[in-house]
Amino acid sequence: METLLQDIRYGIRMVAKAPGFAAIAILTLALGIGANTALFSAVNGVLLNPLPYEQPDRLVAVYSKTEQFSHSSISYPNFLDWVREQRSFSGLAAFRQEDYNLTGMGEPERVKAEMVSADFFSLLGVKPVVGRLFRLEEDQVGAQPVTLISGGLWKRKFGSSPDEVGKNLTLNGVSYTVIGVIPADFRYQSGNFHISDVYVPIGQWNDSTFRDRRAGMGMDAVGRLKPGVTIGQAQADMDAVAQHLAEAYPNADKGTGITLLPLKQDVVGEIQPFLLVSLAAVGFVLLIACVNVANLLLARSTGRAREFAIRSALGAGQSRVIRQLLTESLVLSCVGGSLGLLLAAWGTKGGIQLLPEALPRAQSVHIDSRVLLFTLAASVLAGIFFGLAPALKSSRAGIHETLKEGGRGSSGARHRLQGLFVVVEMAMAVVLLVGAGADALFSLR
Repeated sequence: METLLQDIRYGIRMVAKAPGFAAIAILTLALGIGANTALFSAVNGVLLNPLPYEQPDRLVAVYSKTEQFSHSSISYPNFLDWVREQRSFSGLAAFRQEDYNLTGMGEPERVKAEMVSADFFSLLGVKPVVGRLFRLEEDQVGAQPVTLISGGLWKRKFGSSPDEVGKNLTLNGVSYTVIGVIPADFRYQSGNFHISDVYVPIGQWNDSTFRDRRAGMGMDAVGRLKPGVTIGQAQADMDAVAQHLAEAYPNADKGTGITLLPLKQDVVGEIQPFLLVSLAAVGFVLLIACVNVANLLLARSTGRAREFAIRSALGAGQSRVIRQLLTESLVLSCVGGSLGLLLAAWGTKGGIQLLPEALPRAQSVHIDSRVLLFTLAASVLAGIFFGLAPALKSSRAGIHETLKEGGRGSSGARHRLQGLFVVVEMAMAVVLLVGAGADALFSLR
Protein backbone atom coordinates (compact mmCIF):
# COMPACT_ATOMS: atom_id res chain seq x y z
CA MET A 1 0.00 0.00 0.00
CA GLU A 2 2.86 2.38 0.80
CA THR A 3 4.41 1.71 -2.62
CA LEU A 4 1.05 2.25 -4.31
CA LEU A 5 0.59 5.61 -2.60
CA GLN A 6 4.11 6.54 -3.62
CA ASP A 7 3.31 5.64 -7.24
CA ILE A 8 0.13 7.72 -7.13
CA ARG A 9 1.92 10.76 -5.70
CA TYR A 10 4.68 10.48 -8.27
CA GLY A 11 2.14 9.98 -11.06
CA ILE A 12 0.26 13.12 -10.04
CA ARG A 13 3.52 15.10 -10.04
CA MET A 14 4.49 13.83 -13.50
CA VAL A 15 1.05 14.66 -14.91
CA ALA A 16 1.17 18.13 -13.32
CA LYS A 17 4.60 18.79 -14.87
CA ALA A 18 3.01 18.63 -18.35
CA PRO A 19 -0.21 20.67 -18.00
CA GLY A 20 -0.78 21.01 -21.75
CA PHE A 21 -0.53 17.27 -22.34
CA ALA A 22 -2.63 16.57 -19.24
CA ALA A 23 -5.39 19.01 -20.29
CA ILE A 24 -5.71 17.49 -23.77
CA ALA A 25 -5.68 13.91 -22.48
CA ILE A 26 -8.17 14.60 -19.68
CA LEU A 27 -10.57 16.48 -21.97
CA THR A 28 -10.41 13.70 -24.57
CA LEU A 29 -11.16 11.08 -21.94
CA ALA A 30 -13.88 13.22 -20.33
CA LEU A 31 -15.76 13.44 -23.62
CA GLY A 32 -15.49 9.69 -24.25
CA ILE A 33 -16.32 8.58 -20.70
CA GLY A 34 -18.99 11.28 -20.34
CA ALA A 35 -20.80 10.11 -23.49
CA ASN A 36 -20.72 6.51 -22.24
CA THR A 37 -21.93 7.53 -18.79
CA ALA A 38 -24.80 9.57 -20.24
CA LEU A 39 -25.95 6.69 -22.46
CA PHE A 40 -25.56 4.15 -19.68
CA SER A 41 -27.60 6.32 -17.31
CA ALA A 42 -30.39 6.24 -19.92
CA VAL A 43 -30.06 2.47 -20.36
CA ASN A 44 -30.01 2.05 -16.58
CA GLY A 45 -33.06 4.24 -15.97
CA VAL A 46 -35.15 2.96 -18.87
CA LEU A 47 -34.16 -0.70 -19.23
CA LEU A 48 -32.44 -1.90 -16.06
CA ASN A 49 -34.27 -0.21 -13.20
CA PRO A 50 -37.56 -1.89 -12.21
CA LEU A 51 -40.82 -0.01 -12.60
CA PRO A 52 -41.65 2.02 -9.47
CA TYR A 53 -44.58 -0.17 -8.45
CA GLU A 54 -45.14 -2.99 -6.03
CA GLN A 55 -43.83 -6.31 -7.47
CA PRO A 56 -43.54 -4.81 -10.98
CA ASP A 57 -42.59 -8.11 -12.67
CA ARG A 58 -46.15 -9.36 -12.17
CA LEU A 59 -47.76 -6.35 -13.87
CA VAL A 60 -49.15 -6.85 -17.39
CA ALA A 61 -50.54 -4.39 -19.93
CA VAL A 62 -53.83 -5.62 -21.38
CA TYR A 63 -55.25 -4.63 -24.78
CA SER A 64 -58.01 -5.74 -27.08
CA LYS A 65 -56.88 -7.34 -30.35
CA THR A 66 -58.63 -7.09 -33.70
CA GLU A 67 -57.81 -8.24 -37.22
CA GLN A 68 -56.34 -4.79 -37.96
CA PHE A 69 -54.64 -3.92 -34.66
CA SER A 70 -52.83 -6.00 -32.04
CA HIS A 71 -53.11 -3.21 -29.45
CA SER A 72 -56.60 -1.76 -29.49
CA SER A 73 -58.80 -0.10 -26.87
CA ILE A 74 -61.19 -2.22 -24.83
CA SER A 75 -64.96 -1.94 -24.60
CA TYR A 76 -66.17 -1.53 -21.04
CA PRO A 77 -68.73 -4.41 -21.17
CA ASN A 78 -65.98 -6.75 -22.42
CA PHE A 79 -63.67 -5.60 -19.62
CA LEU A 80 -66.32 -6.41 -16.99
CA ASP A 81 -66.69 -9.89 -18.49
CA TRP A 82 -62.91 -10.35 -18.49
CA VAL A 83 -62.82 -9.54 -14.78
CA ARG A 84 -65.53 -12.08 -14.04
CA GLU A 85 -64.25 -14.95 -16.20
CA GLN A 86 -60.43 -14.78 -15.97
CA ARG A 87 -58.50 -17.01 -13.56
CA SER A 88 -54.93 -15.74 -13.94
CA PHE A 89 -54.97 -12.25 -12.43
CA SER A 90 -55.34 -11.17 -8.83
CA GLY A 91 -56.74 -7.93 -10.22
CA LEU A 92 -57.59 -6.13 -13.47
CA ALA A 93 -58.05 -2.36 -13.68
CA ALA A 94 -59.21 -0.15 -16.57
CA PHE A 95 -58.43 3.47 -17.38
CA ARG A 96 -59.04 6.13 -20.03
CA GLN A 97 -58.18 9.80 -20.56
CA GLU A 98 -60.58 12.70 -20.19
CA ASP A 99 -60.46 16.46 -19.71
CA TYR A 100 -62.74 18.30 -17.31
CA ASN A 101 -63.67 21.94 -16.69
CA LEU A 102 -62.82 22.89 -13.11
CA THR A 103 -65.01 25.75 -11.84
CA GLY A 104 -65.86 27.38 -8.54
CA MET A 105 -62.22 28.00 -7.57
CA GLY A 106 -61.37 31.32 -9.16
CA GLU A 107 -60.93 31.36 -12.92
CA PRO A 108 -62.38 28.31 -14.72
CA GLU A 109 -59.64 25.87 -15.66
CA ARG A 110 -59.31 22.93 -18.02
CA VAL A 111 -57.71 20.07 -16.10
CA LYS A 112 -56.41 16.70 -17.22
CA ALA A 113 -58.34 13.78 -15.79
CA GLU A 114 -58.18 10.01 -15.83
CA MET A 115 -61.10 7.68 -15.37
CA VAL A 116 -59.86 4.58 -13.49
CA SER A 117 -61.26 1.43 -11.95
CA ALA A 118 -61.68 1.38 -8.20
CA ASP A 119 -58.68 -0.93 -7.69
CA PHE A 120 -56.33 0.80 -10.16
CA PHE A 121 -54.05 2.42 -7.55
CA SER A 122 -54.15 -0.46 -5.09
CA LEU A 123 -53.23 -2.88 -7.91
CA LEU A 124 -50.09 -0.79 -8.59
CA GLY A 125 -49.32 -0.49 -4.88
CA VAL A 126 -49.82 3.30 -4.84
CA LYS A 127 -50.93 4.73 -1.49
CA PRO A 128 -52.56 8.15 -1.05
CA VAL A 129 -50.68 10.95 0.68
CA VAL A 130 -53.82 11.71 2.70
CA GLY A 131 -57.32 10.30 2.60
CA ARG A 132 -58.24 7.02 0.92
CA LEU A 133 -58.62 5.37 -2.47
CA PHE A 134 -61.82 4.49 -4.34
CA ARG A 135 -64.11 1.77 -3.03
CA LEU A 136 -65.75 -0.85 -5.25
CA GLU A 137 -69.25 0.48 -4.53
CA GLU A 138 -68.18 3.91 -5.80
CA ASP A 139 -67.15 2.49 -9.17
CA GLN A 140 -70.63 2.10 -10.63
CA VAL A 141 -73.45 4.14 -12.12
CA GLY A 142 -75.47 6.13 -9.58
CA ALA A 143 -72.78 6.20 -6.87
CA GLN A 144 -71.86 9.47 -5.17
CA PRO A 145 -69.38 11.44 -7.34
CA VAL A 146 -65.96 11.24 -5.70
CA THR A 147 -62.50 12.16 -6.91
CA LEU A 148 -58.84 11.74 -6.10
CA ILE A 149 -56.59 14.70 -6.83
CA SER A 150 -52.90 14.79 -7.71
CA GLY A 151 -50.26 16.11 -5.34
CA GLY A 152 -49.63 18.95 -7.79
CA LEU A 153 -53.26 20.13 -7.81
CA TRP A 154 -53.42 19.69 -4.04
CA LYS A 155 -50.48 22.04 -3.60
CA ARG A 156 -51.60 24.51 -6.27
CA LYS A 157 -55.24 24.85 -5.25
CA PHE A 158 -55.31 23.84 -1.59
CA GLY A 159 -51.83 24.72 -0.31
CA SER A 160 -51.24 21.02 0.59
CA SER A 161 -53.69 21.28 3.49
CA PRO A 162 -54.95 17.87 4.72
CA ASP A 163 -58.16 19.59 5.83
CA GLU A 164 -59.24 19.86 2.18
CA VAL A 165 -60.04 16.14 2.03
CA GLY A 166 -63.83 15.95 2.18
CA LYS A 167 -64.29 19.29 0.38
CA ASN A 168 -65.93 19.49 -3.05
CA LEU A 169 -64.64 20.15 -6.58
CA THR A 170 -66.94 21.12 -9.44
CA LEU A 171 -65.98 19.22 -12.59
CA ASN A 172 -68.08 19.74 -15.73
CA GLY A 173 -70.77 21.24 -13.54
CA VAL A 174 -70.94 18.22 -11.19
CA SER A 175 -69.86 18.42 -7.55
CA TYR A 176 -67.27 15.76 -6.66
CA THR A 177 -66.11 15.02 -3.12
CA VAL A 178 -62.33 14.90 -2.69
CA ILE A 179 -61.51 11.66 -0.86
CA GLY A 180 -57.71 11.55 -1.15
CA VAL A 181 -54.49 12.80 -2.71
CA ILE A 182 -52.27 10.78 -5.08
CA PRO A 183 -48.49 11.37 -4.66
CA ALA A 184 -47.12 14.10 -6.90
CA ASP A 185 -44.40 11.80 -8.26
CA PHE A 186 -46.84 9.12 -9.44
CA ARG A 187 -46.22 8.19 -13.08
CA TYR A 188 -47.86 5.64 -15.34
CA GLN A 189 -46.75 5.46 -19.00
CA SER A 190 -48.80 2.78 -20.67
CA GLY A 191 -51.75 2.87 -23.03
CA ASN A 192 -54.24 5.74 -22.96
CA PHE A 193 -53.02 7.23 -19.71
CA HIS A 194 -51.69 10.73 -19.10
CA ILE A 195 -50.46 12.39 -15.95
CA SER A 196 -53.58 13.95 -14.50
CA ASP A 197 -54.83 16.49 -12.00
CA VAL A 198 -57.93 14.52 -11.01
CA TYR A 199 -58.99 10.87 -11.05
CA VAL A 200 -62.61 9.69 -11.07
CA PRO A 201 -64.22 6.20 -11.01
CA ILE A 202 -64.65 4.94 -14.55
CA GLY A 203 -67.73 2.90 -13.67
CA GLN A 204 -69.75 6.04 -12.89
CA TRP A 205 -69.63 7.18 -16.53
CA ASN A 206 -73.01 6.31 -18.03
CA ASP A 207 -72.36 7.34 -21.61
CA SER A 208 -74.37 5.10 -23.97
CA THR A 209 -71.46 4.63 -26.39
CA PHE A 210 -69.15 3.69 -23.53
CA ARG A 211 -71.62 0.98 -22.53
CA ASP A 212 -71.72 -0.40 -26.09
CA ARG A 213 -69.77 -3.65 -26.44
CA ARG A 214 -68.63 -2.64 -29.92
CA ALA A 215 -66.92 0.61 -28.84
CA GLY A 216 -63.60 0.94 -27.04
CA MET A 217 -63.68 4.69 -26.29
CA GLY A 218 -59.90 4.77 -25.69
CA MET A 219 -59.95 2.47 -22.65
CA ASP A 220 -57.03 0.17 -21.79
CA ALA A 221 -56.26 -2.04 -18.80
CA VAL A 222 -53.51 -3.32 -16.54
CA GLY A 223 -53.44 -6.58 -14.61
CA ARG A 224 -51.47 -8.20 -11.81
CA LEU A 225 -50.65 -11.87 -12.30
CA LYS A 226 -51.37 -14.28 -9.48
CA PRO A 227 -48.27 -15.73 -7.79
CA GLY A 228 -46.81 -18.57 -9.88
CA VAL A 229 -48.77 -17.72 -13.03
CA THR A 230 -46.68 -17.00 -16.13
CA ILE A 231 -47.68 -14.56 -18.85
CA GLY A 232 -47.98 -17.50 -21.25
CA GLN A 233 -50.51 -19.21 -18.97
CA ALA A 234 -52.39 -15.94 -18.57
CA GLN A 235 -52.49 -15.47 -22.36
CA ALA A 236 -53.97 -18.93 -22.82
CA ASP A 237 -56.57 -18.18 -20.13
CA MET A 238 -57.53 -14.85 -21.72
CA ASP A 239 -57.70 -16.44 -25.19
CA ALA A 240 -60.31 -18.83 -23.81
CA VAL A 241 -62.23 -15.90 -22.33
CA ALA A 242 -62.14 -14.04 -25.66
CA GLN A 243 -63.33 -17.17 -27.50
CA HIS A 244 -66.26 -17.53 -25.11
CA LEU A 245 -67.27 -13.89 -25.58
CA ALA A 246 -67.01 -14.23 -29.37
CA GLU A 247 -69.45 -17.12 -29.18
CA ALA A 248 -71.78 -15.28 -26.81
CA TYR A 249 -71.71 -11.94 -28.69
CA PRO A 250 -70.83 -12.75 -32.33
CA ASN A 251 -71.99 -9.37 -33.67
CA ALA A 252 -69.66 -7.40 -31.37
CA ASP A 253 -66.80 -9.76 -30.47
CA LYS A 254 -66.27 -11.98 -33.50
CA GLY A 255 -62.55 -11.79 -34.38
CA THR A 256 -61.74 -9.92 -31.15
CA GLY A 257 -58.91 -11.25 -29.00
CA ILE A 258 -56.78 -10.12 -26.08
CA THR A 259 -53.13 -9.05 -26.09
CA LEU A 260 -50.96 -9.30 -22.97
CA LEU A 261 -47.55 -7.66 -22.60
CA PRO A 262 -45.23 -7.35 -19.60
CA LEU A 263 -45.85 -3.82 -18.40
CA LYS A 264 -42.18 -2.88 -18.58
CA GLN A 265 -42.00 -4.02 -22.21
CA ASP A 266 -45.11 -2.00 -23.01
CA VAL A 267 -43.73 1.12 -21.30
CA VAL A 268 -40.30 0.88 -22.91
CA GLY A 269 -41.73 0.12 -26.34
CA GLU A 270 -39.26 0.02 -29.24
CA ILE A 271 -36.61 2.19 -27.57
CA GLN A 272 -34.49 -0.76 -26.34
CA PRO A 273 -32.63 -1.52 -29.64
CA PHE A 274 -31.96 2.20 -30.16
CA LEU A 275 -30.46 2.61 -26.69
CA LEU A 276 -28.28 -0.50 -26.98
CA VAL A 277 -27.00 0.49 -30.44
CA SER A 278 -26.29 4.00 -29.17
CA LEU A 279 -24.40 2.59 -26.19
CA ALA A 280 -22.28 0.47 -28.52
CA ALA A 281 -21.62 3.53 -30.70
CA VAL A 282 -20.38 5.66 -27.82
CA GLY A 283 -18.28 2.67 -26.75
CA PHE A 284 -16.44 3.06 -30.06
CA VAL A 285 -16.06 6.77 -29.32
CA LEU A 286 -14.34 5.88 -26.02
CA LEU A 287 -12.05 3.41 -27.80
CA ILE A 288 -11.06 6.13 -30.28
CA ALA A 289 -10.40 8.50 -27.37
CA CYS A 290 -8.20 5.84 -25.71
CA VAL A 291 -6.18 5.35 -28.91
CA ASN A 292 -5.70 9.13 -29.13
CA VAL A 293 -4.42 9.31 -25.56
CA ALA A 294 -2.18 6.26 -26.15
CA ASN A 295 -0.60 8.11 -29.07
CA LEU A 296 -0.06 11.14 -26.86
CA LEU A 297 1.60 8.96 -24.22
CA LEU A 298 3.87 7.39 -26.82
CA ALA A 299 4.92 10.82 -28.08
CA ARG A 300 5.52 11.99 -24.52
CA SER A 301 7.49 8.86 -23.62
CA THR A 302 10.09 9.79 -26.26
CA GLY A 303 11.21 12.66 -24.02
CA ARG A 304 11.21 10.40 -20.94
CA ALA A 305 13.25 7.53 -22.42
CA ARG A 306 16.39 8.61 -20.58
CA GLU A 307 14.44 8.71 -17.30
CA PHE A 308 13.24 5.12 -17.81
CA ALA A 309 16.74 3.97 -18.71
CA ILE A 310 18.22 5.54 -15.55
CA ARG A 311 15.48 3.95 -13.40
CA SER A 312 16.28 0.57 -14.95
CA ALA A 313 20.01 1.10 -14.43
CA LEU A 314 19.40 1.83 -10.76
CA GLY A 315 17.62 -1.50 -10.32
CA ALA A 316 13.99 -0.88 -11.21
CA GLY A 317 12.59 -3.99 -12.87
CA GLN A 318 10.41 -3.94 -15.97
CA SER A 319 7.27 -4.68 -13.95
CA ARG A 320 8.07 -1.76 -11.60
CA VAL A 321 8.35 0.67 -14.52
CA ILE A 322 5.16 -0.67 -16.10
CA ARG A 323 3.30 -0.30 -12.81
CA GLN A 324 4.44 3.31 -12.44
CA LEU A 325 3.39 4.20 -15.99
CA LEU A 326 0.02 2.48 -15.57
CA THR A 327 -0.50 4.44 -12.36
CA GLU A 328 0.05 7.68 -14.28
CA SER A 329 -2.44 6.49 -16.90
CA LEU A 330 -4.99 5.68 -14.21
CA VAL A 331 -4.53 9.13 -12.67
CA LEU A 332 -5.37 10.65 -16.07
CA SER A 333 -8.34 8.35 -16.65
CA CYS A 334 -9.84 8.88 -13.18
CA VAL A 335 -9.60 12.67 -13.49
CA GLY A 336 -11.09 12.42 -16.98
CA GLY A 337 -13.81 10.10 -15.66
CA SER A 338 -14.72 12.54 -12.87
CA LEU A 339 -15.03 15.38 -15.37
CA GLY A 340 -16.96 13.08 -17.72
CA LEU A 341 -19.39 12.24 -14.91
CA LEU A 342 -20.11 15.94 -14.41
CA LEU A 343 -20.60 16.44 -18.15
CA ALA A 344 -22.93 13.42 -18.30
CA ALA A 345 -25.03 14.62 -15.36
CA TRP A 346 -25.37 18.09 -16.86
CA GLY A 347 -26.00 16.85 -20.41
CA THR A 348 -28.54 14.20 -19.41
CA LYS A 349 -30.51 16.62 -17.27
CA GLY A 350 -30.51 19.26 -20.00
CA GLY A 351 -31.54 16.79 -22.69
CA ILE A 352 -34.47 15.45 -20.67
CA GLN A 353 -35.68 18.98 -19.92
CA LEU A 354 -35.52 19.93 -23.59
CA LEU A 355 -37.17 16.73 -24.85
CA PRO A 356 -39.15 15.30 -21.91
CA GLU A 357 -41.36 13.08 -24.10
CA ALA A 358 -38.59 11.66 -26.29
CA LEU A 359 -37.57 9.00 -23.77
CA PRO A 360 -39.93 6.68 -21.87
CA ARG A 361 -39.36 6.63 -18.11
CA ALA A 362 -37.33 9.84 -18.44
CA GLN A 363 -37.95 10.59 -14.75
CA SER A 364 -35.99 7.42 -13.86
CA VAL A 365 -32.83 8.59 -15.66
CA HIS A 366 -30.35 9.93 -13.12
CA ILE A 367 -26.92 9.29 -11.66
CA ASP A 368 -27.18 6.49 -9.11
CA SER A 369 -24.77 3.98 -7.57
CA ARG A 370 -24.93 1.71 -10.62
CA VAL A 371 -23.98 4.59 -12.93
CA LEU A 372 -21.15 5.60 -10.59
CA LEU A 373 -19.77 2.05 -10.64
CA PHE A 374 -20.03 2.00 -14.43
CA THR A 375 -18.10 5.28 -14.69
CA LEU A 376 -15.44 4.01 -12.30
CA ALA A 377 -15.09 0.75 -14.23
CA ALA A 378 -14.95 2.60 -17.57
CA SER A 379 -12.29 4.95 -16.22
CA VAL A 380 -10.10 2.15 -14.84
CA LEU A 381 -10.43 -0.02 -17.96
CA ALA A 382 -9.74 2.97 -20.21
CA GLY A 383 -6.64 3.83 -18.17
CA ILE A 384 -5.31 0.29 -18.51
CA PHE A 385 -6.24 0.14 -22.21
CA PHE A 386 -4.53 3.31 -23.34
CA GLY A 387 -1.64 3.04 -20.86
CA LEU A 388 -0.58 -0.57 -21.32
CA ALA A 389 0.98 -0.42 -24.80
CA PRO A 390 3.04 2.75 -24.15
CA ALA A 391 4.12 1.33 -20.79
CA LEU A 392 5.29 -1.94 -22.32
CA LYS A 393 7.07 -0.12 -25.11
CA SER A 394 8.82 2.33 -22.78
CA SER A 395 9.89 -0.36 -20.30
CA ARG A 396 11.61 -2.40 -23.03
CA ALA A 397 13.89 0.39 -24.22
CA GLY A 398 17.56 -0.69 -24.22
CA ILE A 399 19.48 0.92 -21.34
CA HIS A 400 22.85 1.28 -23.06
CA GLU A 401 21.48 2.47 -26.39
CA THR A 402 19.13 4.96 -24.75
CA LEU A 403 21.77 6.48 -22.48
CA LYS A 404 24.29 6.57 -25.36
CA GLU A 405 21.87 8.26 -27.80
CA GLY A 406 20.22 10.63 -25.32
CA GLY A 407 16.83 8.90 -25.41
CA ARG A 408 16.41 8.73 -29.22
CA GLY A 409 17.38 5.14 -29.84
CA SER A 410 13.89 3.61 -29.96
CA SER A 411 12.09 6.41 -31.75
CA GLY A 412 11.68 4.35 -34.92
CA ALA A 413 9.84 1.60 -33.07
CA ARG A 414 7.64 4.17 -31.38
CA HIS A 415 6.80 5.72 -34.72
CA ARG A 416 5.76 2.31 -36.03
CA LEU A 417 3.51 1.74 -33.02
CA GLN A 418 2.04 5.24 -33.36
CA GLY A 419 1.34 4.51 -37.03
CA LEU A 420 -0.44 1.31 -36.01
CA PHE A 421 -2.56 3.27 -33.53
CA VAL A 422 -3.52 5.75 -36.25
CA VAL A 423 -4.62 2.89 -38.50
CA VAL A 424 -6.69 1.33 -35.70
CA GLU A 425 -8.25 4.70 -34.90
CA MET A 426 -9.22 5.30 -38.53
CA ALA A 427 -10.66 1.78 -38.82
CA MET A 428 -12.87 2.29 -35.75
CA ALA A 429 -13.97 5.69 -37.04
CA VAL A 430 -14.98 4.13 -40.38
CA VAL A 431 -16.94 1.38 -38.60
CA LEU A 432 -18.71 4.02 -36.51
CA LEU A 433 -19.56 6.14 -39.56
CA VAL A 434 -20.82 3.14 -41.55
CA GLY A 435 -22.98 2.06 -38.63
CA ALA A 436 -24.41 5.55 -38.21
CA GLY A 437 -25.15 5.78 -41.95
CA ALA A 438 -26.86 2.39 -42.01
CA ASP A 439 -28.98 3.35 -39.01
CA ALA A 440 -29.98 6.62 -40.68
CA LEU A 441 -31.00 4.80 -43.88
CA PHE A 442 -33.01 2.26 -41.88
CA SER A 443 -34.78 5.09 -40.03
CA LEU A 444 -35.68 6.80 -43.33
CA ARG A 445 -37.23 3.59 -44.61
